[in-house]
Amino acid sequence: MDFSDIALTTLQFVSPVLLAALAWLSAKAASLIQGKVSNEYLRGVLVRLDEAVTTAVKDLQQTVVDEIKRASADGKLTSEEKKRIKQSAIDHVKSYLGPKGVRILAEVLGLDDDGLGGFLAAKVEAAVHDLRLTNRAVAAPEPVKARLPLPLAPALA
Repeated sequence: MDFSDIALTTLQFVSPVLLAALAWLSAKAASLIQGKVSNEYLRGVLVRLDEAVTTAVKDLQQTVVDEIKRASADGKLTSEEKKRIKQSAIDHVKSYLGPKGVRILAEVLGLDDDGLGGFLAAKVEAAVHDLRLTNRAVAAPEPVKARLPLPLAPALA
């Protein structure tokens, strides 16, 4: 047996192992790539949802809520007005996403129509809460009254 016979015999035994290892590495790489693409897709869907919710809430705050508050005697919304505005915000979000976007969102989150409606309602409530906090933080604070210095006690003067 010369070197070429030994090399050929070794290659016959080792090649199936090498092919199996190469196939496993290819499958693992494909799985990692698919996971990365899936995560980026999910992130994109959720970012688009957040933008749609924020836009809808700010839009309704500027156009509807402020008008109703000015028109009401006490400057507050009734519970019926709040429900109507909340539903309007959900409808705005759905229109911003479009039918395909709503369907994809429901699929990504694994929700039916009722579950998606509840999820969107919660997102709207959270956006309203965030908007209120932002408005309070941005609102001008009341002016601080200047204090006159206290007179020193006679023993310290």
